[in-house]
Amino acid sequence: MKIQRRPFLKWLTASASLTLWGKALATPGDDIRHILPTVTDTAFSISVSVGQPRNALQLSIDGNEVPGTRMDSKGRFWSFQAGGLKSSTRYELQLSDEDGALGQSWPLRTFPDRNAEPETFKLMTYTCAGGGDGVGLPSKQFFKPHIFRQNLFEAGLNEKPDAVIAIGDHIYYDLRGEEHPAIGRTSKWLKYLSGWYFSLRYGSFDRSAPMIGTDNEDVLIRIGDEQIADLYGTRFKSTPIYFLPDDHDYFENDDAEPDIVTFPPDKFSRAAQQAIADLYYPTLPESPGPEWNRAFGTLRYGRLFEASLFDCAGHLTVGDEAKLIPQAAEDWLTSRIKNSPATHYAMVPSHPLGWTAGKWREWYPDVVAPEGFTGVVTNELMSGPQGQMTTAAQKYFWQKGWWEQHQRLLETLAKVRQGSRMIFSGDIHAQGAVEIRKSGELVLEKPITSILVGPVSTSDATWPSAARGIAAAEPGWLATKEVIATREVNGFTIFEFEASTARARLFDCGGYDRSKGEDGRVQNVDDIVI
Repeated sequence: MKIQRRPFLKWLTASASLTLWGKALATPGDDIRHILPTVTDTAFSISVSVGQPRNALQLSIDGNEVPGTRMDSKGRFWSFQAGGLKSSTRYELQLSDEDGALGQSWPLRTFPDRNAEPETFKLMTYTCAGGGDGVGLPSKQFFKPHIFRQNLFEAGLNEKPDAVIAIGDHIYYDLRGEEHPAIGRTSKWLKYLSGWYFSLRYGSFDRSAPMIGTDNEDVLIRIGDEQIADLYGTRFKSTPIYFLPDDHDYFENDDAEPDIVTFPPDKFSRAAQQAIADLYYPTLPESPGPEWNRAFGTLRYGRLFEASLFDCAGHLTVGDEAKLIPQAAEDWLTSRIKNSPATHYAMVPSHPLGWTAGKWREWYPDVVAPEGFTGVVTNELMSGPQGQMTTAAQKYFWQKGWWEQHQRLLETLAKVRQGSRMIFSGDIHAQGAVEIRKSGELVLEKPITSILVGPVSTSDATWPSAARGIAAAEPGWLATKEVIATREVNGFTIFEFEASTARARLFDCGGYDRSKGEDGRVQNVDDIVI
């Protein structure tokens, strides 16, 4: 990608100036910036932000007052936890401050009792919604504008889902161990100018300081307001949404190179992920323990459907006991696969089973390498085409323990779970569906359907074929049957569950080729029975 220096400088300066000028001239609108709820059969967990700091916020649930817990140092971010609610009940919610009601009231419904037998459940899923609003270079766009993503959200909400799972990468702001992003590893002037732009627009982190109560908090909120609060607003306030993190939510890409290995995350990265989650979205219910409720959790809809959600980045390990999820989480997941009473069960990892894009932190050893090469390959992001996907070459610092854990989980799901079971996931910027039939020496008598649910914000420079030189494909150690062709499109998936059937509809919202002028609305729908 060749960029002329002078036009780029003009664009960079204008973009930063416009951003700062726009903030200065902004007029107050609805003071509620965002509302995101998670529910169970007996509880609500709701995250709220407001434009102006408050000393206190309350949430009325059918007239019963729940005090908010302040999550920031200034009083803009509030969390509400309400338990002891009745199952399958519609409640009316109202925010208020010391001056009275704030905004309009809205409805929110609890899930059916965990022992109930609901007739239907409809679930919306997607991945990779983060990134700055239309951020890019003159010739390449990294992330879709908010209006594209919001049109996609509205298309999904028009299907009237009972719940939503947002799978990973809610934030894109990769630091590579530094204070701010610097795009352009091979160009010193581009790296310098992009670093200057990000520090001017958002500020710079102090990696030795706490996240909350320091200048770090201001930087974090500028990023989070743009990528979460401004994107979501209040459109999901009556639709429960479960946020599962992945690598970028720790402010890093999963890189492994001789000069840097970004995971397991360091103290700063863990603190940044925790702070973003605390400020902007609710915790995950029914996690293996309170300390895990930002990385692992359960969506349970009566006895009709259960999903186990798990983060494959934030707690990975390397070395002799390498795993993508810790042993305690694996034990919890194995227990849920064995003991779930749900008619339909889904395993929802933040990183997919059934595909490879040659990335470092994958279950699989596949890497992009020149034809016939058998040495060690470091597959750097944005390094351009390098050859073909292969298992003959060695992926730098890949851990075989990740594959061994993959085999344990897949075997348990295939052999122990007798009823309806499936896998759906995100991370790899694509959409598609396969049946996993063989994995290494493991032969699945009854294939397992695995679905890539579709990304939301991906644009020119962030498709696998652009970022790594090759599209997502079948791993070399797997044998799969293609159900829906894997394609680089933005989109989402709607699952519909009844007692005797499970169906998935994959909504293609386009966005690969900007010249087509696609705006996030649905272009095509594929329908499969699982």
